[in-house]
Amino acid sequence: MLRNLKNKFPDSKIDVLTKKEFAFVWEGNPHIENILIWGVPQDSKTWKQTSYDVIFDLHNNLRSLQVKMLRWDCPSITLDKQNFRKLLLVATKKTLLKITPIVDRYADMLRVLGIEDDRQGLDFFRLQEFEEDKIIPSSGFNQLPKSYYALALGGSFATKQIPLKTYLKFFKETEHEVPFVLLGGGADTHMAESLEREFPGRFINLCGKLTLGQSAWVVKNAAVLISGDTGLAHIGAALGVNVLWIWGNTSPKLGMQSPMKSSGGTIISMEVEGLSCRPCSKLGFSECPQKHFKCMDHDPRIWLENLEKLSGSIHG
Repeated sequence: MLRNLKNKFPDSKIDVLTKKEFAFVWEGNPHIENILIWGVPQDSKTWKQTSYDVIFDLHNNLRSLQVKMLRWDCPSITLDKQNFRKLLLVATKKTLLKITPIVDRYADMLRVLGIEDDRQGLDFFRLQEFEEDKIIPSSGFNQLPKSYYALALGGSFATKQIPLKTYLKFFKETEHEVPFVLLGGGADTHMAESLEREFPGRFINLCGKLTLGQSAWVVKNAAVLISGDTGLAHIGAALGVNVLWIWGNTSPKLGMQSPMKSSGGTIISMEVEGLSCRPCSKLGFSECPQKHFKCMDHDPRIWLENLEKLSGSIHG
């Protein structure tokens, strides 16, 4: 969205107002003039007093409503969240009203100003953080292999996270020489260590050791990224990497899957079909409401077949 806006108005200056915990996502973006933090007095003074031409409300929530009310003097364009359509899908398990993908809804906001989407997909600008000579000492490996798969652990909700039992089923069915590089935050180290104990020598464990930019560098150079509905899956799509996207209680029908970079690879989405309880949420839960978590009970043979389609061969 920012790329298209800047291409149309190259002399424009764009400020982003975000919560502190998400500011790092915007760092390094060349289209942004200022990253303003919600609740910081000096930043609040800036967004309250700057003569903006327009406010793009990308959230359409109570905080962004407060911004628009305080800046009533400034025109605003607001995201259509289509929450009713999402709730209808969750309630009926049927797509009675089609949900427009989120990236297309951002493009619709730009059309108000006569700006058409260039259809080049998403951008990611933080690869410059990676310097292999700095990451290797912390990882315990001499170098990353020439050929590997990236496996993103974790997720924002438990019901989006691929559980250990699903990994165990897959890796018991799979024999290969290509290593898997494990990526994730500090909270994912227990899962990574469990996999290492069960399958010694098959993983390079980098969980909790990398910055976001470093993780993205690893993803970019992987043969395939395997991930649940995580931030790294969206980054993989932005970087044009082959992505095997594993879905749990949510669904790509909810419109939140990122489009593949136009010059990039392929996304294969895996869903457990035929469950009357799925999708059970437009976001996720801390545990399965039905207690069985069958939506993550993926067939390891199909998982392997899809991985082969994306990589050419499981043996590299």
